[in-house]
Amino acid sequence: MSILKNGRSLSRRRRRSAFVLLSALLIASGIATTPAEAARVPATSCKNVAVPVTAAGQAATITGTLCVPPGATTVQILVHGWSYARYYWDMPEQPDTYSYVRAANRRGYATLNIDRLGDGQSTHPLSAFDTFYADVSTVHQVITALRDGRLGTAFTKVIEVGHSLGGIVTMTEAGMYKDVDAIIPTGIAHSLNYVNVVTKIIADDYPAALDPKFAGSGLDPAYLTSYPGTRGGFYLGSASSTDPAVVAADERLKETGNLVELATLAGYNVLNVDRTLNIPVYTVVGQQDPFICGLLGPSCGDSQALADFERPFYGPNATVVADVVPNTGHDLQLERSAPQSNARMLDFADKYVGAGRALRNTAPGVAAPVPAPRNPAPSLAATTINAAVMHAVVPAVALLQQASNVVPGLGDNQDPIPGMAHALSTIGNLTDSLVGTFPEDVIGGI
Repeated sequence: MSILKNGRSLSRRRRRSAFVLLSALLIASGIATTPAEAARVPATSCKNVAVPVTAAGQAATITGTLCVPPGATTVQILVHGWSYARYYWDMPEQPDTYSYVRAANRRGYATLNIDRLGDGQSTHPLSAFDTFYADVSTVHQVITALRDGRLGTAFTKVIEVGHSLGGIVTMTEAGMYKDVDAIIPTGIAHSLNYVNVVTKIIADDYPAALDPKFAGSGLDPAYLTSYPGTRGGFYLGSASSTDPAVVAADERLKETGNLVELATLAGYNVLNVDRTLNIPVYTVVGQQDPFICGLLGPSCGDSQALADFERPFYGPNATVVADVVPNTGHDLQLERSAPQSNARMLDFADKYVGAGRALRNTAPGVAAPVPAPRNPAPSLAATTINAAVMHAVVPAVALLQQASNVVPGLGDNQDPIPGMAHALSTIGNLTDSLVGTFPEDVIGGI
């Protein structure tokens, strides 16, 4: 009898041991997690911030959402492109797929996802003061606030990530101020397919005040937005590459671009301020990006060709890496390939900068909504200057739009002038070596 009892006892102990072992394996693999256990997963903390800045001599505010995983000491500042706002990096439609913010936070990186000057909840100045270099300067001022702890944490490392026009801001800001540890420009290179930029972006825009979304906003005529139903031009558009629900959300959330900013960035690749930038650089473009690849732009045939194109524009000690993402158009973070693009970008950040000892795999953070700061009332002098600029700029752009309607979208994914990259970088490096990098108080007024 005792033998039978001991055998049953041993059998029960073995079953309990097997159950405990199986439970541990399931929990470790994430298959079996109780609601109580899920509630104990640490979350990234998010808050909306407003940073006072000066833009071309005018008081302004740059707003953003700061998300910080526990222990994070490296922050990525995210800079969106033309006619977008911070939603580009944190798309509310299927965020686990399309939100770069969530992906970066899970890797242990803090993110500051900003609305650039003139977009979203940031100040919309009179257009005469919404210049490209004012945009660059305001981003620099926000990075300074991240470094010195004014936003709650003094971050020791900063990675600047910019898309499209925001990528030009990123390259220029890093080149001028040397205040970041790495940059990740996406959907951009040091030369563009200018024909397609004009025919496929500018020609599809009209004054924002005429759009139902911005009616009554008081924006002057140099603020543009896309015609209803044209956001698909930023995407490849095939069923395998693009989610129609994301394009619809983009249409609903669309923002503005400013003609003065666009005009004042012309020649960024000639007055090249990146030639002394010796930090890690990771350029990412979609293989079918019509605004980058082709005529006067780089070849998007493969990643090494893109890296070779970009290499001469940076300093001799810069690490220049590039990736071409297949089956992807201009908006990398909003195409179905976004998880792959995000993973590559974060792998680069891990390799060359690092997230430190921040906690990874946290639950997503949510920031409470806050009202947008009020735009400061412009002075009489500022209003007078703006009226003069509008008188000069708006008719010229209307003529450009009319002309662009009869110009075909030229170019393909091959570089038709193979020596163009070397020529542009030589001109830019020579120009910058002769005139030097303009100080902020001079260039900020351009």
